[in-house]
Amino acid sequence: MESLDKALASIKALEGEWIQKAHEYLDTLAMPPGALGEVNVIAARLCGIQKTLKPKTDKKTIALCAADHGVVTKGVSKYPQITNAIVKTALSGGAAINSFCKQAGSDLKVIDCGLVNPPQDEELMDLSIADGTLDFSEGPAMREEQCMKALDNGIRYGEYLSRHYDLIGLGEMGIGNSSSASAIAAVFLEKSIEEVTGQGTGVSGEELQNKIAIIKKSIALNNPDKTNAIDVLSKVGGFEIATMTGLILGLSAASTPIVLDGFISSSAALAAFAFSPASMDYCFAGHMSAEPGHKNVLEFLKLKPIVQMDMRLGEGTGAALAMNSLSVAANVMNNML
Repeated sequence: MESLDKALASIKALEGEWIQKAHEYLDTLAMPPGALGEVNVIAARLCGIQKTLKPKTDKKTIALCAADHGVVTKGVSKYPQITNAIVKTALSGGAAINSFCKQAGSDLKVIDCGLVNPPQDEELMDLSIADGTLDFSEGPAMREEQCMKALDNGIRYGEYLSRHYDLIGLGEMGIGNSSSASAIAAVFLEKSIEEVTGQGTGVSGEELQNKIAIIKKSIALNNPDKTNAIDVLSKVGGFEIATMTGLILGLSAASTPIVLDGFISSSAALAAFAFSPASMDYCFAGHMSAEPGHKNVLEFLKLKPIVQMDMRLGEGTGAALAMNSLSVAANVMNNML
């Protein structure tokens, strides 16, 4: 695929020169060296990504990718396929992410990556692949060509966003997508399903054991190849996860800083890492989710969460919350004496 090949060829590991310059500049400011701790680290990384000592985070947006998952018919979630309803709430301004974006001074782009019965709203961007994935406990979640199209959508949209925004956060909505994220994490990290599977929408007890069993069955049936990210995403992923993977690659290729949200967006980062380890140089971990698999993923990717508040809502709320910290770090570089 031309867009994928082009993006991968364009992603370069960060050079240490600008990061070193940033730390040297921070040491000249009116404070003891290193006094701002991780704020200094974030500031230096922003300088490294944007290749300047005056990084910008003024123009921000959350790219909220939404899709449905066929596996919800197996009882892995508290809810049926009602993703369209929560997407409609976000489009109307009444979701948690709307409040978080308002506080962060961020725009919100809501993207249909594969919803069942999507809301009819001109603000909903149509990048839909199909009306939800298939039930991956009975076969692959999607065809390989569908996965490739979702990746292409994400790469191209990431390139577009990079021309209009300084900082991009990733979020998602998708009933059942924590099951896909757990499957992806288990495959890439070679962890047991139990280690990387949590409550998701709030399942516990027998419901949680059923969720674990369904994911185990899905991996055994589909046998995804951890050395082939397209194979993993096709067999146990979701349309929104594949699109976010493309977004990470497209934004990295354009040297644009990315703020990941929680477990789901971080599973997309795992796939992006499989394509290009250097893409993680452009990613910040917004927060540490209460989902148990998230810690394993971030440790593997060597990403330190900016905040930890035991959230597990998704929607990009953790990314939007962390954007405030990135803006503070940029302001230190631009305004301190």
